[in-house]
Amino acid sequence: MSTTTRTMTAILTLGALALAAPAFAHGRGAGMPSRPGGPGALHSRGLLGELIFPCEAACGDDAETCVTTARDDALTCVSNSCSAEVTAAQTACQADRTSTDCKTAVTALADCADTCLTTFATATTACRTTLSSCRDACTTE
Repeated sequence: MSTTTRTMTAILTLGALALAAPAFAHGRGAGMPSRPGGPGALHSRGLLGELIFPCEAACGDDAETCVTTARDDALTCVSNSCSAEVTAAQTACQADRTSTDCKTAVTALADCADTCLTTFATATTACRTTLSSCRDACTTE
């Protein structure tokens, strides 16, 4: 795999996984009828879903905590292992995110962070698997 492809894959993976935490909270109201209009209609639906389906809500909360922990661990790992690369990327990308210097610095950071990102991806996959198992257990109770 080329360095550019690895860099983009690492950046997209990190971004997607960072956004995964809020996604775990959604779906708690699955099967809930939609309430048209009204302020907070979507929020209320999620809140009511938590009351109606507390087991699934607890699963979602646990998964959210799991992903947050994995994210925090990954950030700590990259910060500790690649501090020079982080600083170089921050400096190179501050003025122009599309510059060659920025792209080179991001590639170096992605190379350095590869192990941390792989561990993060493995951890979030485990979070999703646990979430699925937990929700399955809720439906069999």
